[in-house]
Amino acid sequence: MKKVIALLIAAVMMLGIASTAMAAETDYAFDGSWPEEQIKIAVEVFDTTDEQFLAIHDYYDYLETCYNIDFIYSESIASAEDEIAFIDSAAAAGCKGLFAFYNVTEAEAVKECAAQGMYYVGATSGDFLDSVIDNEYFTGTYLLQSSSGDTEHNGDYLAGYEMGYAIANMGYQHIAYCEGGASFGVQMFIDRKEGFIAGLEAAGYTNFSDGDVVSGWPGTDDFVAAQTAVISGDYDAVVSSFNVAMWFQPVMESGKEIGLAAIGEANDTYMTFFDMGVVKCIVYDCEETVFGVYVPMLVNAIMGYEDTARDNGKGLVIPVTRWTITEAEQIDKIYAFHDAGNWFVSAEDMAASFKGLNPDATLETYEDVFNVTLDEAMEIAE
Repeated sequence: MKKVIALLIAAVMMLGIASTAMAAETDYAFDGSWPEEQIKIAVEVFDTTDEQFLAIHDYYDYLETCYNIDFIYSESIASAEDEIAFIDSAAAAGCKGLFAFYNVTEAEAVKECAAQGMYYVGATSGDFLDSVIDNEYFTGTYLLQSSSGDTEHNGDYLAGYEMGYAIANMGYQHIAYCEGGASFGVQMFIDRKEGFIAGLEAAGYTNFSDGDVVSGWPGTDDFVAAQTAVISGDYDAVVSSFNVAMWFQPVMESGKEIGLAAIGEANDTYMTFFDMGVVKCIVYDCEETVFGVYVPMLVNAIMGYEDTARDNGKGLVIPVTRWTITEAEQIDKIYAFHDAGNWFVSAEDMAASFKGLNPDATLETYEDVFNVTLDEAMEIAE
């Protein structure tokens, strides 16, 4: 799907009916010379050691070699004050757009970006989205889609749903759930827990209760005590609302067959434990297909292409597909593809969504380029 536009452009050129301007633009060498004036984009991060962020960083590093775009990253953001300070410092450094991989103040961050003349993209939903969608500097967000076909709930709910449904559908009889910040009122974790429970129910699992919840964070006494109780009990699966690495050693040392599921990455660690049969499911937001779309959204807005920056005067909501990986072969292929220096949305693929390189780009182009399914990824990685 993502190559359709590029192939059409190539076909038109071969037939000799493309305009001179289009021919020149599609001959771009991906050598970092476009756009002519460098565009700086700020990236706000909640934890600079987070594996997903590091994977996004690698992809953006690659894009910097192909386009004249400079990404400027925050330190780990710990407070609202830190967030606003980073936005202000990024603006002073010449950034014209911000990708919020994390957002403490929600609408206040968008307002501060607007005050600084910076365009904003980042995950939003519910009241937050409603409060900023009319702001001319709110360029937009993604709409995470999954195999559940649910377009009503947000990405966090869907992540929980996918894990709950997948692990219950595998036939596990006693499932524990690490709820992360749900007990502390953190909305993203509340949404993930609600989705997880709904996924269990959809798969016909009726054995879940409050006693199956592991609360808090790794490193705390309460978490260690709850983890020990799970390992020593009759649980045969653990689902985590964040990563699951802290369960690897206890599960291996227990000698029990306990299946693990988590929001995870297609990296060497998860691949190894998938291949060993310990990890049974991860919900994976592929860096280039999910977070790559923010780059042309910002660039088109910054360069003034209104028709690819707004949707009837409102910020964009672009559908992208997350991948629920349940087979070792799937993660093996993804890892090998990335490890060889490949991307499921390459710089050449992305070019179709830049209005300055493809004058025919529309809002639908974003979806054509970035909405890559897991099945399509498996074909690409062959």
